[in-house]
Amino acid sequence: MNDACKNTDKEIWRERPGDYYADSIHVTEHGGIGIECGGYVIVKSVRKWHEVANLVDNFELRNVSKWRKKLAMWLLKANDPIKFQKL
Repeated sequence: MNDACKNTDKEIWRERPGDYYADSIHVTEHGGIGIECGGYVIVKSVRKWHEVANLVDNFELRNVSKWRKKLAMWLLKANDPIKFQKL
């Protein structure tokens, strides 16, 4: 009896072609996108990957905005934070 599994994934990118330890991206038989980095693979649907990227972008923008407000207030030694809400 043959216990081997058939690999149905289709590789679409590899950091270093031919190096199976290199980071890569593949599409699964069922349409999931797999991203392998450092020996760890995460597979999600295209929609889920988009949601993850959107969450990261929004998190980074919120943090930059908060940091910019704090920096402006510190630099200007403002007593009234309302003046700087639109920065």
